[in-house]
This record gives sequence, C-alpha cells and structure tokens, in this order.
Amino acid sequence: MNSTYQEFKPSAALEPFVDYYWLHTFEADGNQESPVQRCLPFGTLEIILHLDDNHCQVLHNNYWQKLPHGFFVGLYRDAVQWKCVGSGRKFGIQLKPESLLQLFNIPVASLFNNFTDLETFFGKEINRLVEKVYGQLSIHSVIAAAEAFLLAQRRNLNAERNYLFEATRLIRQSRGNLSIEAVSEHIYVSKRQLERSFKDNYGTTPKMYQRIIRFRNAYEYFYQKPTAPDWQDISYTFGYSDQAHFIRDFKEFTDDVPTVVFNDTNQQFQRPTCWGTYARA
Repeated sequence: MNSTYQEFKPSAALEPFVDYYWLHTFEADGNQESPVQRCLPFGTLEIILHLDDNHCQVLHNNYWQKLPHGFFVGLYRDAVQWKCVGSGRKFGIQLKPESLLQLFNIPVASLFNNFTDLETFFGKEINRLVEKVYGQLSIHSVIAAAEAFLLAQRRNLNAERNYLFEATRLIRQSRGNLSIEAVSEHIYVSKRQLERSFKDNYGTTPKMYQRIIRFRNAYEYFYQKPTAPDWQDISYTFGYSDQAHFIRDFKEFTDDVPTVVFNDTNQQFQRPTCWGTYARA
C-alpha cells in the first residue's frame, strides 16, 4: 500500500482560526490494509471528511469501527489508532480550539477525548460542505469549498475581548512554558475562573492544555532532527523539570517512549514533511 500526506496553509483571512488543511491518501490493491496509524494529541480540533465511499476505521473501546463520512474531533489527550482498508482519501481542517467558539459559538467540552459525526454536532447546514467536497479530485477545489464555508462563518465573528481566547493563545505562544498562575495574572482573571472557563468550553483544564502544547512543541522540534536527539537537552529547552519528567509526559501522550517514536520505521507517529500552500483566487 502507498500512502501520501500533504498539508496546506489557509488563506490569510483564516490564519487566526485554522492551523492547516491536510490530505491523507491511501492507494491499495483490493482490500489491502494500511499499517496502523497514530494521531497524536496536538491541542487542536478537527473537521475530517472522507472524499469517497471508502471510510477508514478507528480503534474505539478495543474494537475497530468504521468512521462516519464526516466527523468532528474534540481536544484529545490520548493517541488515537486508525487504519484504512483499501484505497481512500481523508481531508482534514485543523482548527485552533478557540475557533469553534469564535466561528460557531459552540463549546466543545462534551467532546474532550472523543469525536462525533458532523451533523450531530453542527446541524444539517454542514452537509452542504460535505456534499461539495465529496468525489472532488482536485484538492484545491476541496480547500476552496472549506474556505468558503469558514469565511461565511467568519462574518458572524464577535470581536469583543474574551479572556479565554487570550489565555489559549498565550499558552500556545509560550510553547506551554508559562505557568497557569502567570497566564491568569496576564489576562487579569483568577486561576479558578480560568479553570472553570476551560472546563466549561474545552472539557479540560488549562494545565492539561499547557502540557499538550509543550509536548507538541518538543515533538515537532525533535522530529526535525536527522539523528537521535539529546533528550536531556530537549527536556531543558522545553521547560521540563528533568529528562524523566519529559519521558513520563511523552509516554502519556503517545503510549511509548521518545526513542521508539523517533526510530519508528513505519512513521506511524510522525507527520510527513510534505507541505503545500493554498492561495485563494
């Protein structure tokens, strides 16, 4: 089985809300099964669409189950295992967590560490996007449909100051190295109030989000290394108390130790470095 993966930057108008778009393609002979893939928790939300009739499968409650045609993924703290049987294409919109409240005014707390089909979460209106991208062979046509859908939502954007959005961005900007107490002081709200707002809207605590963001930055840093990294140096660079602390956190979010992930020959954990760009016409 051949597998290709690409990432595409959003237009400038959507950069505050979208990390990137991605396309994962599997080409197989008959019902050939892909190696098990692993999605790591990177502190983002995702709208994911199958572009044809062959749906991938996810390991859920120790059973492989077929994924919906279109589904929405909340914030995760666990690695998720999935696979494709036969040829298929998946398209994803990776969103910053505050974007759902900004663009749709929907909290995502109910989907922490979980996913659901798109219509259940967004309502029937999102089926227009599903129908527009189904069967499209051109990735640029798929992205154009996604951009049009998101830009329409952007017209309803509330520009008022929101301390939850500010805190979420501040944690990302600091690469997870700012304490929650410091974040609270910076945005002039109490730590308890911030924790309650995170729990009500995202389904988790600011501390967990901070840990996920720190892990993401450490992972993306060492993934670029051509040879085995110095784990102690990475631990220091990304604000872990020591190497044991880094390895403990890493294992919690990936189910494995850093050396195994770095040397994984099947690249089950890793995002390939095939970047694309998208410019609106």
